[in-house]
Amino acid sequence: MILTICAGMFLVLVCIDLGIKQYIEDWFEDHEERKTILPGVLLRKVYNTGFAFNFLERYPKIIGQSSIFCAIGILLYDFVVFLRKGRRICKLGMTFVSAGAFSNVYDRLIREKVVDYIGVESKHSYLSKLTANLADVYIVMGMILVSFSRMVHRKKKK
Repeated sequence: MILTICAGMFLVLVCIDLGIKQYIEDWFEDHEERKTILPGVLLRKVYNTGFAFNFLERYPKIIGQSSIFCAIGILLYDFVVFLRKGRRICKLGMTFVSAGAFSNVYDRLIREKVVDYIGVESKHSYLSKLTANLADVYIVMGMILVSFSRMVHRKKKK
C-alpha cells in the first residue's frame, strides 16, 4: 500500500516540477522576473549548468556523469528502504528526494541545464540572486524527513 502511495506521489511531484519548468521555458525570457501572489516570492528564468550555485559549470561531462551516478545511488537506496517493513517517514522522504533528483537529472540529460525559477525578494543582494526550483525543495524536504526518520529509529533501537 505504501509503495503505491509513494509511487503515485513520485509521479505527481515530478510532473508538477517538470510542468512548471516547461511553462517557464515557454513563457519567460532569460532572466525575466515576475512577482507572484506570494509576498517576496518571484518567478524567474535562470539556467544552472553546474551543481548548486553553478559550481563546476565549466565541466559539463563531470556534471552529467556525477548526476547520473548520484541518481543511481538514490535508486539503490530506494530499493533498500522500500524492501524493509515500516519506516514510512523514511519512505516518504525518499519519495521526495527521488522525485527531485529525477526532475533535475532529466533536465541535465534532456536540456543540458537545469531550469531554476523560484526567487525571493530580499534586501540582501546575495539572497536576491538565489534561484531554485521545486525539485531542489523536494530534495531538502526529503532529506529532512529521512534524517528525522533515522533519529526516531535510533531512539527506538535503544
